Amino acid sequence: MKMIRWSFVSIAAIIVALIVVFNIFFFDKILKNTIISSAQMVTGAKVEIDYLKTSFKNCSITINGLRCADKNDYFKNLVDIKRVAFDVRFTPLLRKKVVIDEMSVEGIKLNTDRKTSGQLPPKQEKKYKKQENKDSKFKKLFNLAKEKTIKEANSLPSVEAFNIIQDQIKNFDADKLIEQTGLTSVKEAEAAYADLQKKYTEYQEKIKNNDYQEKIDKAKKLVDDISKTDFNSFNISTLTGTAQKISELKTIKTEFNNMLSDLNNIKKDVVSTVDISKQLKDSVSKDINNIAQKISLPNINVKNISQMLFGKKWVDRVEKIIYYISIVKQYLPEKSADEKELKQVKERALGRDVIFRQKLYPTLLIYKINVSGNTSTSKENVGIDFAGFIKNISSSPSMVAEPITFDINGNNAIQTLVATGLFDHRKYNYEDNITISLNGLQGSILNIEPNDYLPLLDTANVNFAGMFSLNNKGFLSKADVYFNNIKEKDLASISGNLKYLAEVTNTIKSFKVNLEAKTQDSDNLDMNITSDIDKKLSDAISKMFSAKVNEAKAKIQNKVNEITKAKIKEFEKSLQSQKDDLLKNINLETSSIEDITKQITNSIKGK
Repeated sequence: MKMIRWSFVSIAAIIVALIVVFNIFFFDKILKNTIISSAQMVTGAKVEIDYLKTSFKNCSITINGLRCADKNDYFKNLVDIKRVAFDVRFTPLLRKKVVIDEMSVEGIKLNTDRKTSGQLPPKQEKKYKKQENKDSKFKKLFNLAKEKTIKEANSLPSVEAFNIIQDQIKNFDADKLIEQTGLTSVKEAEAAYADLQKKYTEYQEKIKNNDYQEKIDKAKKLVDDISKTDFNSFNISTLTGTAQKISELKTIKTEFNNMLSDLNNIKKDVVSTVDISKQLKDSVSKDINNIAQKISLPNINVKNISQMLFGKKWVDRVEKIIYYISIVKQYLPEKSADEKELKQVKERALGRDVIFRQKLYPTLLIYKINVSGNTSTSKENVGIDFAGFIKNISSSPSMVAEPITFDINGNNAIQTLVATGLFDHRKYNYEDNITISLNGLQGSILNIEPNDYLPLLDTANVNFAGMFSLNNKGFLSKADVYFNNIKEKDLASISGNLKYLAEVTNTIKSFKVNLEAKTQDSDNLDMNITSDIDKKLSDAISKMFSAKVNEAKAKIQNKVNEITKAKIKEFEKSLQSQKDDLLKNINLETSSIEDITKQITNSIKGK
């Protein structure tokens, strides 16, 4: 019987003890720091782990409180995980293979708030940027798209346009505007008044200058002389004189008839003078239109406003999806040392080796990950409890029979979530597909920044359906978003400049947005965003401001009519006195001439 070499046993015991001590006091910390350091170089932002524990007995690892900051928003966590736990197969570890049959990832939350910045320290950030692929397949396309969407957002109609509208309507002064513009109708009324005044004066002068009374007196004397003539005296000179007087009376009668005709024509002209208000009707209408043009409102073009408002957000979302898929792809090499093991052993000339092949595994293989969590980003938001699985994660997809797939479902009393995906990288022509459906969401979960041109989207109920497809030629991403039950803004709390715009957005209770982004052979990014909010905003603006303009025009019309009627009334009152005097004189002269004419007729007939 051989003697035990106690010196060897002592050394072995010391080595084992050192390994145990190292594991207890150092290994977990080293592994934790290694995971954090590696993850930070992948995400480009801080990664934090509250607790990590390994067990060599069960080959298990448990991680609590895993948080990865968002490199696009350092005060948000891209993912916040409560617990990760899994067991690793021991035998593959001897060949430097990590094989996990089932992993549990619990308490997943996305986009949660951070109390501290998630930005990496300067040295680590510099290191990350060096290894970041700045010439990635889609980076330049997305940069161009971002520049375009920012430019479009900046081209939104200025709120100053609504300020101008408000000032014009609020400070509208019809009197001042009329005074500044001037009224053609009033000028024409003044001209018509002057013409009538001149005409009446000319008629008065004409009547005065005709000296009717002198001729009437002359006619009366002739009639009187003829009535005193004794036609029975047969006095030749007397009869001759009387005959001459009768002839003269006839001439005077003819003159009187002409005078009566003139007076009658003058009377008709005076009585039938055209009504000034009717005469100025067209001029009043022109005045109203000319002044109304002075309050024409600025042209507010809301065409493609959905592109301006949602464009950048859509580009950011699609870019983020592609970015994190690209991270995964970096760690899914197209060809690795694992795949070389699959090659057949070549025959040798002098004989043949008999190899008892062990089961081959990729460097990393996770058969299934059970995931669960909640979509809530804060305590105030209830969110959706979800659960599902991810299958067949591998560092060498071609060594696995099935592609990577995931299926996640969730619901609460109001909301539902369905997400499925497939990542097939087993061949050169890879294909990644993701579909997601969210119903009954609160608008706030979409993180759309408030905008004066949008209604209160945070108060809306939202239904979302989207898809994403990526392959070696390009990608296609689509989404349909429906907002409904949107609450109104409190107009009492809004200051003047934005009040009219708020009135417009309050008319929108629901709208749809259809989004699409795609590339063809990576040559360019084709982005299309359509929404019925464009037409709804345009119609609401047109309706509201047209009513305001029509109201102002009605004020102008009333004021112009009031001014012109007052002027016409003043002129007519002044002219009426002159007109009455003229008609009085015409009637008096006409009556006198008619009386004397009758006397002349009777005198001539009697002789």
